[in-house]
Amino acid sequence: MSRPGARHGIERPSRTASTPDLGWSRRLRDGTLVRIRPIGKQDAELELEFLNRLSPEMRSLRFLGLVREPGPDVARGLTDLDPRRAAGFIAVVSDAGRDQQIGAAHFFVSPKGDSCDCSVTVSDEWQKRGVGSSLMRVLIEAARERGIRHLRAFAPAHSDGSHHLAARLGFKRRLDLHDPAVEAYHLELA
Repeated sequence: MSRPGARHGIERPSRTASTPDLGWSRRLRDGTLVRIRPIGKQDAELELEFLNRLSPEMRSLRFLGLVREPGPDVARGLTDLDPRRAAGFIAVVSDAGRDQQIGAAHFFVSPKGDSCDCSVTVSDEWQKRGVGSSLMRVLIEAARERGIRHLRAFAPAHSDGSHHLAARLGFKRRLDLHDPAVEAYHLELA
C-alpha cells in the first residue's frame, strides 16, 4: 500500500524508531513549505485558533451555517477523534517558529464502514494555492487504505471553490434531495 498522498507530489519525511511520525511535506507554487500531519487532541487550541481566523463566509462553508462562533467544544470534537470512526489531517506552516494551522480535512466513517463523509477547510488567505487539494489527496488515500469505498462531501450550492476542487479530484456532483441549498459530492474509490 502506498502512503497517503505519496502519488501526488506530497513527500513524507523519513522516520526512524526514535522520531515521531512527522506527516507529509508539500512545497507550494510560491515555494512555501506546508506540512500535513494527522490531527490529535493536543491540537485543540491550534484548531480553535484556525476556526476563529476564518472569515464568517468560510466558517459558514465549513459548518454549512450550523456553527457561527466555534468554541473549545467544537475544536475538541474536531481533534479528539476515535480512530475507528474518523480521521483528520491538518496543514501547518511555521510562523516565527510556531505552527500556524492553515487547513484541515476530516472524514467520519458510516456505521457500515464502507463509506464516509468528508470535508476540507482552508484559511481565506491560503485559498487557491494547492493546500485544499493536498489535504484532500491525503484524506482520500487514507480512506482508500482503510477500505472505504465511497466518499461523500457536502457544500452550499453557491460555493464555486468547492465545486472546482471536487471536480479536479474526481467527485461527481449530485443534488441533495433533502436540502436544495446544498450540493452533495460523491467519489468512488477502487
